[in-house]
Amino acid sequence: MTTSTNVSLEQLANLEQQLSKANIDFVRFEQTDTHGISRSKTIPVRHFRSFAQRGLNFLLGQLGFDVQAGVASETGYLAELGFPDSLIRPDLSTLQILPWADKTARILCEPYFLDGRPAMAAPRLVAKKLLDELAGLGYRLYSGFEYEFYMVDALTRQPPFPGIQIFATLRNNFNEALVYQILRDMAAMGVDIITSNAEYGPGQMEINFAPAWDIAAADQAFTFKNGVKEIAQRNGMMVSFMTKPQIEQSANGCHYHLSLWKDGENAFVDATRQDGLSAVARHFIAGQLAHAAALTALAAPTVNCAKRYKLYSFAPTNATWGFENRTVGVRVKATGDDRTHLENRLGAGASNPYLLMAGCLAAGLDGLKRKLEPPPAVAGIAYGMDNVTNLPTRLDDALAALEQDTVMKEQLGAEFVKLFSAVKRHEINKAKAAMPDYDTPGFNERVDDWERSEYFEFL
Repeated sequence: MTTSTNVSLEQLANLEQQLSKANIDFVRFEQTDTHGISRSKTIPVRHFRSFAQRGLNFLLGQLGFDVQAGVASETGYLAELGFPDSLIRPDLSTLQILPWADKTARILCEPYFLDGRPAMAAPRLVAKKLLDELAGLGYRLYSGFEYEFYMVDALTRQPPFPGIQIFATLRNNFNEALVYQILRDMAAMGVDIITSNAEYGPGQMEINFAPAWDIAAADQAFTFKNGVKEIAQRNGMMVSFMTKPQIEQSANGCHYHLSLWKDGENAFVDATRQDGLSAVARHFIAGQLAHAAALTALAAPTVNCAKRYKLYSFAPTNATWGFENRTVGVRVKATGDDRTHLENRLGAGASNPYLLMAGCLAAGLDGLKRKLEPPPAVAGIAYGMDNVTNLPTRLDDALAALEQDTVMKEQLGAEFVKLFSAVKRHEINKAKAAMPDYDTPGFNERVDDWERSEYFEFL
C-alpha cells in the first residue's frame, strides 16, 4: 500500500536541485525514537523523490524499543498489531546537508499508519499537537535546550582530561580540532552555537546554542545531541548525555528555557508589575509546578536520571520556583524586556527534547486554561523545604504520577501514554532483573555497570 504525502512538487524540485548542486549521493530519512535516539534509513539520492512523495516503509514498533532496541510488550504498536510497518513522511523544511558525513543529507520524518493515520505515540507529533493547541490560544513558543555531556575515548572509555576545572581554557580546548569541528558543523546545520566550555566533571563539556521558534527548537536539540555523538565517533571519541554516568561526578542536565509570545511580543513580560512578570507567566509556572511529579517521567525518563536530584547539587529536588534561584525547579529570568523567560530545571541530559517540550507545554497549558496561581517564590535555598511537592526519586514513582495525572494524560494523548508507560515499565523490569538492590535506598547512591551498559553509548 502506498500513500501520497501531499508534498509540494515545486518544493520537492527545489530540494532535488539543492541535492544535485551539493553533489549529494545519499539521503537519510531520520526520526526520533521514544528516547530521543536517531533511527533512520539511508537511501540513494535517486530514490529521494519517490520516498518523499509516497513515504518510506519503517517498522512502526521502533517506538516501542528500549534503548538497546529490545522489544517492550503492551505498547499497542508491536505484537498487538502483528509488528507492522509504518510509512514515515518527511518534513521537507528540515532537509539539510550533513557536514560531517560523506555526500549525505538528512531529512526529519514522522510515522503514519498505513491507512494514513498519524502515529500519535511519536514524540515529534505529540509536541506538534501541543504547539497547535498553544497556537489556538494565540501564542507561539520560543525555547532552547541547555545540555551538558561527557566525552570519553571510544575504546578505553577514559576521559580526555581529569578533574573539575570548569571554564579553564586549557580544558575548554583540550582537543581544539574536535571541539571546533563540533562548533562549525553545528552552525552549518543551523544550530546557532553561543558558548562552549569545559564543565564540572572529567571530560564533561557544555555547549549552548540559541533558542528557536516552535518545533524547530526541539529539532535543533535532536540534531545537536545526535550530531555531536556522530562527530565524536568519527574522531575516536564517544559522547554521552546519560544523566549520571558516575555517582561521584557531576550529572548531565538539560535546562529548558522557554517563553510564550503573542502578537510579536513576549507574553511573559508585564512592565507594570514590580517583578516584571505577567499573569500569563505566572499561570504557566503554576501549571508546571502542579504537574511536576508527572512531568518528571518525561524530564528524567530513565532509572538513572533521578540520581541527579540531590540536595545542594544545583539540581532541583522539589516543585518550587524563584527569581534567579538555581535551587528551585523553575527559575525565572525576569529581565524586564523581551529576554524574560522561564528555565525549567527538571530536565535530565537523557531526556528526549520533543517530550520535554511536550511535557512542559502540557503542564503549562493547564495553568493557562485554569488561570492557576503559583505559591510564593522561593528567595533562599529551596532544598529541604516543608510543605512543597518533592520530585519523584525513582522512575517507578514518576511513571505512576504520570499515569494518575488525568490532565497530563489527556494533553499528551492516550496513545502516547500507553506506549511510553509500557516502554518504561519494560526498562524498569530490566533494571530490577539486573540489579538485585534496585528497590532499596542504596540504589540511588551508586551507578551500576548495567546502567552504563544500557545508556551510555546511545543516550
